[in-house]
Amino acid sequence: MKRKMLVNPWMSPRAVGVRTSFLVRMIGLLVLGNASVPCFAAYVRASSADVEVNDIYANEWGAPFMTFKSVINSACHGGNGLYLYNLEATPNVQLRNNKMAIVLMAKATNRKVRLDYFYDSTIVNSWSSCYIHGITLVP
Repeated sequence: MKRKMLVNPWMSPRAVGVRTSFLVRMIGLLVLGNASVPCFAAYVRASSADVEVNDIYANEWGAPFMTFKSVINSACHGGNGLYLYNLEATPNVQLRNNKMAIVLMAKATNRKVRLDYFYDSTIVNSWSSCYIHGITLVP
């Protein structure tokens, strides 16, 4: 018994072949064409002036968010709010604890800090616009 192939009656075999080869070429172009296009992260590295810690906010997911008494960058939340660390990075608990210890010491002793931070100018005034990369106590 001979099996019948299901074929779209409105499409000739040549049209099916053309359509398939077009799809194969488009997939190849997407895969190979994009291999030569460099990808850039949206975050830009910057440093702050000496600033004083205003608030430290932590939620149940353990993502500390900080505000400072002066403007850091207009891209950051309210101009002065940054996450203590990059939420997209694989966590190193010890390094995160070290940064938190510096922040708590600065707040407890009313000392200023200097920040090394990243900001994303494409996301303006959002909680996720900025995060602190490094922090130091100012003498």
